[in-house]
Amino acid sequence: MKKWFVIAGAVIIIIGAFLYLSAGTGNNNTPDDLKTVKASKGELRLEVIARGSVIPDVEVIVKSKAGGEITSFPYNEGDNVKKGETTVKLDPKTERARANQAEANLLMAKARLDKARISLKDAGIKLTRQKKLFEDGIISKQELEDAQITVEKARSDVKLSEAEVFQSKEALKEAEERLADTEIKAPFTGTILKKFVEAGQVISSTLSSASEGTQIFSMANLDNIYVNAQVDEVDISGVKVGQESSITVDSLPGRSFKGVVARIAPKGKTERTVTIFEVVIMITDDGKALLKPGMTSEIKILSRLIKDVLVVPNEALKQKDNKTGVYILDQGRPKWVAVKTGETNGILTEVAEGLNAGQEVVISGIKANEKPQKKRYFF
Repeated sequence: MKKWFVIAGAVIIIIGAFLYLSAGTGNNNTPDDLKTVKASKGELRLEVIARGSVIPDVEVIVKSKAGGEITSFPYNEGDNVKKGETTVKLDPKTERARANQAEANLLMAKARLDKARISLKDAGIKLTRQKKLFEDGIISKQELEDAQITVEKARSDVKLSEAEVFQSKEALKEAEERLADTEIKAPFTGTILKKFVEAGQVISSTLSSASEGTQIFSMANLDNIYVNAQVDEVDISGVKVGQESSITVDSLPGRSFKGVVARIAPKGKTERTVTIFEVVIMITDDGKALLKPGMTSEIKILSRLIKDVLVVPNEALKQKDNKTGVYILDQGRPKWVAVKTGETNGILTEVAEGLNAGQEVVISGIKANEKPQKKRYFF
């Protein structure tokens, strides 16, 4: 009985030694340790990746030169308004009084102009009479010259009065514009983005045309949505108008939007020693209404599409003896082969030589520069 136990123990030891010594590679890579994919032919998308923000097609800040209490502002941020629709009303009392005063000033200026013209006409008549008296030797030359000076002064008074009339007309025009601004209308059909004032608030009047006016609200046309992307100067040469793009936003993870490059800035700008170019992408996706101005986005611009090429994942590429290669499965064991690579998009790389479609390529389980050992059998 003991003899059989001894024999069985010896057999177990021999089998264990055989399995251990023939267990594959020196780095303990067995088929079960390895993760592989098949090298396959397909499309290689070369993309320019950038960050940006969503912007509307047209955005304006609506302002008012009028002053007074806001009596009506029934809209909220996000509400839609139509072109020409009254959005805000101010108490017109103050601006109407100013317009009336400007109109009165214009009437007085016109009256002064009429008076100056009459004085000029009278001075002209007197000058004609003085010339006749001078020719007859009745008056001196000094008296004639005094009459001529009186005409010149009257002519100057007319010009001053004409300037006053012009100035008064402009003042009245501004006053009427401020009065009109007590009812603020939407400049186009769009959406209110931000309100700067509320009903009951009193705003100051702008008394000079050089002033911009008081900000009332901002609005935008959201029918067309764009993304303003910041592209590094290293990548800008690969970007062309009309190229397809895909856009993702932080607030909608997993959702991608289609777009197309619409504009490229002709001049870059430097920020912290890095030169970037603004690239505007028009969103063409049917779900563009989900995008809101100001959303942070990531943009992938398709700069080049290479079709029918053999590609492998980047993690399959290993360096060995200053050469690039991959590990393939040869009779169930990993074998390193050198390859010639082409274009890459950071995820997939084109393999031009050294590999065939359908071959199993190791993508994990072998470290770089490791060399599998040959299987050793003992009998």
